[in-house]
Amino acid sequence: MKRPNIKKINFFLIVRYLYPATIIVIVITLIILTRFLYNNVYQTIIQAELITDLRKEISDQSLERDKFNQIISNVESKIQTEQINTEQIKDPFQNLTLPPPEQPKP
Repeated sequence: MKRPNIKKINFFLIVRYLYPATIIVIVITLIILTRFLYNNVYQTIIQAELITDLRKEISDQSLERDKFNQIISNVESKIQTEQINTEQIKDPFQNLTLPPPEQPKP
């Protein structure tokens, strides 16, 4: 029986490529982790803070909807019941005349 030909493994050759490969894998992992944390954690925190700030502003500016609807209904009822008398309104353009065009001087 023949024995398979096994080459001698050079330990120093493996170590020579192992360190740079390990550093590249660590750098790639850190880049992926940083991007993941930025997209899923940091931006979410910023959006949550923005939402709470906007809710505070909206609560300060909130309207009383019942009073607002009552005012709108009152205005609409007045518009429907009262007719505008157009005879009393003066025409703002009736006394408007254009000045004569300037003549060039000879």
